[in-house]
Amino acid sequence: MPGVDFEEAPTVRAVAAMLIDDHHPHLTDAKDLIGFYFRYGTSDWAGKAKKCTAFERHMTGKQLFVFVNAEAWEALKHDQRLALVDHELCHFSRKSERHYDDEQQGWVDAWTAADDSDSWGIRDHDVEEFSDVIKRHGLWEQGIEQFAQAVRNASYQADLFEDYSARSTG
Repeated sequence: MPGVDFEEAPTVRAVAAMLIDDHHPHLTDAKDLIGFYFRYGTSDWAGKAKKCTAFERHMTGKQLFVFVNAEAWEALKHDQRLALVDHELCHFSRKSERHYDDEQQGWVDAWTAADDSDSWGIRDHDVEEFSDVIKRHGLWEQGIEQFAQAVRNASYQADLFEDYSARSTG
């Protein structure tokens, strides 16, 4: 593909590390198994999350990739960058297994092995709908209503990433 290039993205990795610690416990022991890359070249997307193929795992030692459009990244404000990376991390799902723990004297759920490719999956968006349909038919489906409620509850958006901003600029 002419005019397309990739480069490791340590700034994206740093943002992801904070978000993983605070919001993505299923990724905590897999931070080194996620490749973060800037994509240079014309694109109509800001970010993409991907489970690696067997060949990609062989060549990189990674299980998952996050690609960020470099041009979009430069245009985003800090809180928008956080939201973009958080969004991409939300695409990664991981299997868990229930087993009996002798120390805790009970059943516990534990994540499957991070280095096992069968542990990982890609999660779809919670809501996929057109604004025109919502205008015409309202919040016709439960997932859409839950999404709308989350939007209403996020009236504090201005302060949403204040803690992250303080940590990354301080």
